[in-house]
Amino acid sequence: MNQFIEYRREFHHYPELGWREMRTSARVAEILEGMGYRCLMGDEVVKVESIDFEMLSDEEKKAEMERAVAQGANPDYVKRTNGYPGVICELDTGKEGPVTAFRFDIDCLPYDEPQKEGFRPFDEGYISCNAGCVHACGHDAHTAIGLGLAYELMQRKDKLKGKMRIIFQPAEETYNGAHSIVDKGHLDDVKNFISVHMALTAEGWPLPSNTIACGCKDFLSDDQIDVTFHGKAAHPCGASQEGKNALLAACTAALNLHAIAPHEEGLCRVNVGILNAGVVANTIAPNAFMSVEYRGQTRTIADYARKRVFDILDGAAKAYDMEYTYVDFGEIPAAKSSDEIMEVVERAAKKVSWFEKVYFEGNVGGTDDASVMINKVQDNGGIATYVGIGCDTTQTLHNAEFDLDENSIPAAIEMLTYATEELNGIV
Repeated sequence: MNQFIEYRREFHHYPELGWREMRTSARVAEILEGMGYRCLMGDEVVKVESIDFEMLSDEEKKAEMERAVAQGANPDYVKRTNGYPGVICELDTGKEGPVTAFRFDIDCLPYDEPQKEGFRPFDEGYISCNAGCVHACGHDAHTAIGLGLAYELMQRKDKLKGKMRIIFQPAEETYNGAHSIVDKGHLDDVKNFISVHMALTAEGWPLPSNTIACGCKDFLSDDQIDVTFHGKAAHPCGASQEGKNALLAACTAALNLHAIAPHEEGLCRVNVGILNAGVVANTIAPNAFMSVEYRGQTRTIADYARKRVFDILDGAAKAYDMEYTYVDFGEIPAAKSSDEIMEVVERAAKKVSWFEKVYFEGNVGGTDDASVMINKVQDNGGIATYVGIGCDTTQTLHNAEFDLDENSIPAAIEMLTYATEELNGIV
C-alpha cells in the first residue's frame, strides 16, 4: 500500500475535533522532521489571541495531550504543541524566488462512525477509535496529501527556487483556525497559494474519481451567532399572563429565518442549527437558545441576510414582549479563485494520467475558511486557488458513513508537485 494512503488511514483511525488535534499535529511534525524539515508548532503556528471563544481550558489541553500520548504520539512532539494544534513546515531553497503556500486542514467532525460490516474502515480496521469523532469530510486525506507533497518537494530541492510553505491547519470545521494562522503573519509574504478538498462538485454534480476542478469561485461568506431569548417563567394554568414564553419566541424566529427570500445576485443560505428552550413541562419557558448561521455569495448578499436575520429576531422578541442577547462569532469571507493559478493547476493536472477529465472551475457550494487565506494572498497582490479533487465516495461529505477512493491521494500529490515545479521551478 502507498505510504501516504497508510498515513490517511492512521489519521482516520485517530480523528480529532478542532483545537484538539494534538496527536495529529505531533505525528505530522514527527513525519516531516524525519524528511528533513524543521517544523513550527503550537503558538508558533497560531495567534492565541485569535482563538478567542474556542480556546480550550488548561485542563482540557492537558487531557488532550495525555490522550495523544496514550494513542501512540511521541511525547516530545506532543509537548511541543503546548496545547495548540497545527504544524507549518517550509522548504527554503536559498535561491531567489516566490513564496508558495499550501494549506491542508486536519480536524474532524463531531459524530460517531458506524461500526458495521461492509463499511471499509470497519472491515479493514481503521475505523475511528475516538467516540464522537469522525473524518467525514476528507481531512484525513488532505493531511496525507500534504505529507506526500512535502516528501516530493524535498526530493526536488535542488530543482526549485524560493520557498514552499506547507500549512497543516487546525479547526476548519469550527471557526478561527485559518484566522489564527493569518493573524500570525504566515500568509503575509505568500505569492502563490493552493488549497485542496476532496469530493467537491462541478456542473452541479459531485466530482467522481479521475476528475479535478482547478478552482472555485462560489465561496459563501459565513456568519454565526448564538442567540438567547430572555423570557419569564410562570405556571401555564395559573397566572400564565405573567409569563413570557421564550420557546415560542425562538420558534417564531426559527420558522421565519428559514423563510428568508433568496437574493437575485447569488446564493443566500440561513440555518438554525440548534434550538434549546425551557426547564420543565409545567412551566412557561423562561429562556431559549438558538445557534444561527447565514451565508452569502457576496458581501451585498451577506449584508442582506444579516439585516433580515436581525429584523426577524427583533420582531419575535417584540411579539412576545422580551429581550434577546447574542454572541457574534465573526465572519468567514466569500472568495474566488484566481484564474492565473487555476491555469497552472490545469496544466499540472493534464500531466497526471489518473485525471481523465479536467474542469477549469468547480463548486464549493458552501464555506471553507481557506477563503480567509485566499483573500489575504490576493489582497497582497498574489494569486490563490481552491482545488476540488474528484473521488468516488460512499456517502456525501459530512455523512458519518463517508469514505473515499484512496487512489485520489497519490494523484493529488503528483498534481501539486507538477504545479510547484511550474511556480517555483528553475527554468
